[in-house]
Amino acid sequence: MVYLDMSKYSIVTLEEVPSTNCYAIDNIKFFEEGTVIYTSHQTAGRGRFNRRWMSDDSDNIYMSLVLKPKNIDNYPFPNLTQYLSVCVCKLLEHEFNLTPQIKWPNDILVNNSKISGILAETSVYNNKINGVVLGLGLNVNMGSDLINKIDQKATSIFILTKKHYNSNILLTKLLDIFFENYDNFVKCGFSLIKNDYINRCQFIGKNILISENGIKSEYFAKSINDEGLLIAIDKNNNECKIITGDILC
Repeated sequence: MVYLDMSKYSIVTLEEVPSTNCYAIDNIKFFEEGTVIYTSHQTAGRGRFNRRWMSDDSDNIYMSLVLKPKNIDNYPFPNLTQYLSVCVCKLLEHEFNLTPQIKWPNDILVNNSKISGILAETSVYNNKINGVVLGLGLNVNMGSDLINKIDQKATSIFILTKKHYNSNILLTKLLDIFFENYDNFVKCGFSLIKNDYINRCQFIGKNILISENGIKSEYFAKSINDEGLLIAIDKNNNECKIITGDILC
């Protein structure tokens, strides 16, 4: 186990772990605010709706960030993954000149192929929230042979740029982007990132198919509101707020 001390965060590097999120949740009482659990190999990585996140490549980013908000009443819990999704987009844009898109609420796509997934989980003890774990998987150097094993269409930075990159350096750059405006995000919530988020949502203004609890429904994606919820028009021309769900197309 290796510890690297940074200004606003510390990185705990593990050689292998079933899931960085599970490890962080199980040991959250031992971790300070801003602790990052980072591994080169996950044996049981997972995403939203308990989907498996392929973690067979040892040179990608698999990490979980521990956050311990002091004022939980006004903390923007629902928008944490959206904030991180904007940070990932900025990293891909600035470092690689890529054009990432966000698929609501927090999947990152490039050329309509998934490159990153995000999962937030809350740790609760005796009906009290004692921390949040924000997990991220980012395909960095994964080649086509491993990508083809993934059920959904996916890609990596290597496939897109034809170059290998140091995942450790990319992780620190991403964390720097995250913490640069994190305090302002805690104060302002989704409003801080609303324009950045919407500008990267390619589905707005289009007909979409959403799966909610296994039920597929067609909508017209109208907008994203001030809470980060998807505002959609159903087939009966009724406006509705989509709180959870998965955009299929």
